[in-house]
Amino acid sequence: MKRPVFCIAALLPSACLAALLASACGGPKAPETTTPATTSAPPLPDWSKLPAPTATKPWRFPSVEPFTLKNGLRVWHFQQDTVPLVAVSLIVPRGAATDPPGKAGLTALMIDLLDEGAGGKSAIELGEAFQRLGTSYSATTATDAVILGIDALADKLEPSLELLSEILLKPTFLAEEVDRRRQQRSASALAAESDPATARSVVLRRVLFHEGYGGLPADGVRGTIDKLKRDDVLAQHRAVLAPEGASLVMTGALDRATALALAERYFGAFAATPGQTLVRPAALDATPPLPGIHLVDFPGATQSAIATATRSTGIDAPDYYPNLVYNWVLGGSFTSRINLNLREQKGYTYGARSGHNRWRSVGFFSVGALVKVQHTGESLTEIFAELSAADTTRKLTDEERERARSGLLLGYPGRFETLAAITGQVAELAMFDRAPDWHAKWPDQVAAVTVAQVEAMAHEAGKIEPYVIVIAGDRAVVAPQLLALGRTVHLYDAQGNALSP
Repeated sequence: MKRPVFCIAALLPSACLAALLASACGGPKAPETTTPATTSAPPLPDWSKLPAPTATKPWRFPSVEPFTLKNGLRVWHFQQDTVPLVAVSLIVPRGAATDPPGKAGLTALMIDLLDEGAGGKSAIELGEAFQRLGTSYSATTATDAVILGIDALADKLEPSLELLSEILLKPTFLAEEVDRRRQQRSASALAAESDPATARSVVLRRVLFHEGYGGLPADGVRGTIDKLKRDDVLAQHRAVLAPEGASLVMTGALDRATALALAERYFGAFAATPGQTLVRPAALDATPPLPGIHLVDFPGATQSAIATATRSTGIDAPDYYPNLVYNWVLGGSFTSRINLNLREQKGYTYGARSGHNRWRSVGFFSVGALVKVQHTGESLTEIFAELSAADTTRKLTDEERERARSGLLLGYPGRFETLAAITGQVAELAMFDRAPDWHAKWPDQVAAVTVAQVEAMAHEAGKIEPYVIVIAGDRAVVAPQLLALGRTVHLYDAQGNALSP
């Protein structure tokens, strides 16, 4: 049996092998390597201290200059070529506030039905056509406007716009589709009645604004949805969809000339029909809100959905920016006074927030939370204490104002991170007739807010008397807690209808 023979040379790197052979043969030695000069290592960071933040890089959204089509449709174009996508939104400034009395949800139903058959295509055929293109379609009804939109690949934009144009201009409103979608929306409304937070929102709007402007949710409630007929839908379509005051937002990978050409091609035929009378929003009910506590009974609920609110100014209020800063301190951020009180100190809730809901004609300021049902009364007491203290014993400090301004400004670019977000921000300009440079000036307006302006907001918000209280929770547990608040309790169902005591 032969023993295996190993070759050392095969196991050595070539450089080592050459040096070994040279030494064995008496040849020259391998050159000696020199150690490079050592350099001083950079100092280690001081881990005992938090790192200082880097300097803030100012950022502002550029102005968007609109142009107008021959039919009067205003087009807002913003080019962004980072991705091969295009987002398009059509905004018509007639929304849920135009619903006839007793028919809340009509505009939302009509807008929902636009893609349930249009341009000779059925609902299924339209859906399949969008799928083949990789395009998503959406339709939204807000208080002041309706919005139709698509998100499309840039190379599939034209056929996507053709579909959107058919939905806008050639809906069929088949009777069976009207019945089907009305029934589905009524069923959804019924399911929503089991959610205390939804009931709170419905009752809050009804209490603040009654049945006038802003008084009912855009989707309506079961009692109003069930009344809607196909003739109502056809009449609302004629009364809402027209180019008067409408805007088209086009953002993404297309230049201005292309945007103009496509807008004229696919939306130039959007025109008022002969004899068309456009509907106007409902008038604001001047009747003051009914004071007291407005309760929706949810037997067995472990949480109460609470809110306290008061009417405020609309979208173009002169105190818009000071209120942003004030609200950030009070309840608009995680580190706000109300959230730290109810969540961190008391443990009553997972989170509490405050803020303004603003529409074109009016708005409201509210503080709300989902709280443990056994702490419902205490939570409301703490909220009112914070509102009052901000005007009296714990006035907002310059440090809080600076933290609020910094938080608002640092978070501002995040509102424009995606193409859909940019489209939404530009759509707000169109919806509320804001100047093209409104976003560009926003950072300067926030930075200019003074302590005196914030104190004025706190003084106004600290007037407790005008606030109404809405609670959706277990009446048996909540009612005894409310005695300490000294307010009359009014009962409602989840659709916002007042009930007998």
